[in-house]
Order: sequence, then structure tokens, then C-alpha cells
Amino acid sequence: MELGWKLERAEGLGLEQAGEIDPWLGRSFYCESCGKDHAVPIRRVIIERGALAALPDYAQERELRSLLLVCDRHTAKAAGEELLGRCREAQLDARLVVLTEDEHGELAADERAIVQLLLHVDAASQAIVAVGSGTLHDIVRFAAFKTGRVFLSVPTASSVDGFASVGAPLILGGFKQTVPACAPEAVFADLALLAHAPQTLTAAGFGDMLGKYTSLADWELGRLLLDEHVCELSAEMTRQALARCVDHVDEIAAGTEEGQRRLMEGLILSGISMLIVGHSRPASGAEHHLSHFWEMRFLQLRRRALLHGAKVGVAAVRMAGLYAQTAQLSAEAVRAAAAQRLADPAFLSPAQAEAAIAAGYGTIADQVRAENAAELDPAGREALLRGIGERLASRWEAVQAVCRSVPGPEQMAQWLSRAGGPVAEAQLGVEPELVEQSLRYAKYVRSRYTILRLQEWLAGTAAQPEVAAGVQAQTE
Repeated sequence: MELGWKLERAEGLGLEQAGEIDPWLGRSFYCESCGKDHAVPIRRVIIERGALAALPDYAQERELRSLLLVCDRHTAKAAGEELLGRCREAQLDARLVVLTEDEHGELAADERAIVQLLLHVDAASQAIVAVGSGTLHDIVRFAAFKTGRVFLSVPTASSVDGFASVGAPLILGGFKQTVPACAPEAVFADLALLAHAPQTLTAAGFGDMLGKYTSLADWELGRLLLDEHVCELSAEMTRQALARCVDHVDEIAAGTEEGQRRLMEGLILSGISMLIVGHSRPASGAEHHLSHFWEMRFLQLRRRALLHGAKVGVAAVRMAGLYAQTAQLSAEAVRAAAAQRLADPAFLSPAQAEAAIAAGYGTIADQVRAENAAELDPAGREALLRGIGERLASRWEAVQAVCRSVPGPEQMAQWLSRAGGPVAEAQLGVEPELVEQSLRYAKYVRSRYTILRLQEWLAGTAAQPEVAAGVQAQTE
């Protein structure tokens, strides 16, 4: 989708501004950290009490006369109706679209909701405004992208880091996948509104942020073992966004406006870190893969959905346990484990991965095979694994340092508990059998290197004979 305005070319932006939001807005720039050009097609971010009132003024400034305000039944009452009145007072042609829930009383970012919204987008509609939390934003960002409309954001809870991102995580054919879409042109986060959101949603936003500890470590594993490109600016943005939240966990837990400001700033900054690299790698790793696996399994079983950030936080505790356990391994044990794997024809063959995908994903296995096509190619798989094995043997000290950079599961659980979120799968209603299955199969949700894929080399070998059981003991 082409912008209706021009990005400003900026000079001198770098790591010094990584913890700020405003310097990046509406600008393109050359990144000294990774040698690539980046762009942030978000013009304005307002995080303050009364931010809702700024949206009509912004629409007039941009000559956006016809707006669709998209809500669910909860956010229509929380903010949609008030925003509709403000837009009409400003002589804007605004319509309120309240998306209806499915037969389970839920709104999901799936085909049903997308079509429901698209039916309301007519030729006169210039902008689509998401008035809600993460799911509603994903529906709107995809619809705005596909129809070429301006996308504006009004978060009603500090619940996810996807408000400012470009990808739309959608459930298509029962499979959770991130589809290219567009970032909002402007974000209006009203602190008074956010402070009245349910604490469970705020705790979910904190859980989503806590997952950055493991996602950043996973990204670094990709660099060490696959020579994956890592943008240090994006990584530093994510680190500073995370620190902003952890350093203010008590204010966030108390639900104060200052706590909401810190959390929303962290969530937006994390979104920008994804935006500049064009993917979710800095903010989404194995902890998200577990979350997605649980979500897809719940869909298959027609069970009520869980809050995204609540799942991510719990999964991050679980992955922190894996990192802690892996950090204890000696270089000698890992080299022996790698040699053992590379000498095993079954490990080098894609047959085991094929069987695992079939067992773990059932009716949506074809989509998962497509996601992992490179790994399932026999020649490509063997070359890939031999390269990883060599790097494991020669770079274990660096890998070990990455593992040690992740806070322990006890510390992660303590932060989550202070924020008021769940810390273990049982609190979510995720049974031990599903946890075990996710540890085995969730690595195939995305074709990304994570701590789960590292376990392929270690579980069941002399280095680490009981990975799943060991992590369970640490987090129970």
C-alpha cells in the first residue's frame, strides 16, 4: 500500500535513540548497525491522558473525512461511542462498526471476522480505525492493507506489542500465520482509557513483553548457528522496551496511568523494532511458538481462547527453564552430542520431522510442511544440520553466553506474578499432555531457529537425557 505522505530522510539516527519513540516516526534512514535502510511509516504516536480527543484533529489535518470506527461490543462502550461523538462534533463522516462474536462468544482474527469488516468498507471510506486490543487491530490492519485505506490505532488496553507492527497474525484454515499488512499511520493511546482496562489485559501485555528475553536469545542463536542477519538497532530497541517494563513492574501492576504509560511505550517500541526489520524476529521466538501451538490446539478442540500475552508469559518461563538447563552443559558434552546426532542417519533424514508434523498438527499439517519446506528437503536438511553441528562444536562458549543472558525461570515467574499474570500452564488450563506435545512439536510453527530446535541436538543424548522432564521440574 502506498503512503499518502512522504517519509522524511533522516541522518544521525542510531543506537543512542534506541530507547525513544519520536525520533523514528515518519522517517527512513540508513542503519549503521546492520548496513541496511529502514523506514518507520508511522507519523504520530500519542500516549497521554486525553489522546482520544486528538484523533479527530489528526483526521482533519490529513483531510480524512470518512472514517470507519471498528470495535467489538466491549470496546464500543469503552471508547467507540465516545470517539464517534467526537468525530461527528468535528464534522467528520464517521460510522461505528461493531464486529460480532462467533458461536463461542469470541472474536478471532480469522476469515469470518475479516469478511465481516470488509463488507462495511465502501468507496467513501478513507480510513479504518481499530478501537480495541490486539485481535481487533490484526483484523483492521489486514483489511486496511488489502483495501488501501489509512489505518489508525486506538488501543483500549496495553495487552500486546502488535499495535505498531506491520504483520497481521491471522488464523487461516485453522493455522496461525503472520500475513504481511501495514502499520498504523498514527496511534492514539489514552492513558485514562488504558488505566480502566481489566488488569488481566495489562498483565497480558507485560507477559508479551517478558517474552522478549527469550525471543532475543533465540535470534542470537540464529546468528551464531545459522549466520542469520541480526540488526543490533532492532535488538537494542527491544531490550530497552523490555527494560522500560521490567523496571516499572510495580506501577504496571498497580494499574496507574504512569504504569500504563511505561508499558504502552514498551509495547510500541517493540512494535517499531519489528517494523524496521520487516519481521517479528526480535520480539517472537519459541515462547510465541508454544503460544501459537496451544492456540491452534484449542481451536481444534473448540475450547475458549486464552489471552495471547498470558500464554506468551507462561511460555517464556518455560523457555527460560530450557535456557537455564542448557547453559549448564559443558563444551565436551555438547561436542559429543553433536557428533552422536550427525552419525545418526535417522536424524539427518527428514522422515522424523515429517512424522512429527503429521502427529502434531493433524488436519493443518500441509500448512506446517509448507512453512518448513527447506528443512524437509533431504539434501538441504543434511547440509543445514552438518553446518549447525560444526558451529555448535566450535562456538559453544558463545552459545552458552547467550543461554546465560536469559533470566532464570524463577525470576521470570516472580515478575509475572508481581504484574498479576499467570506463571504456569496449569493456571491457563493447559494440561501437562499438551505442554509435552508443544515442547515436541511447536518448533515447527515457524521456520526459525530457537531454543526448541537446539534441543534436537541435546535431548536424549549423553549431554541432556531428560530435557522435558528437567524443565518441568524447574517450573512446577
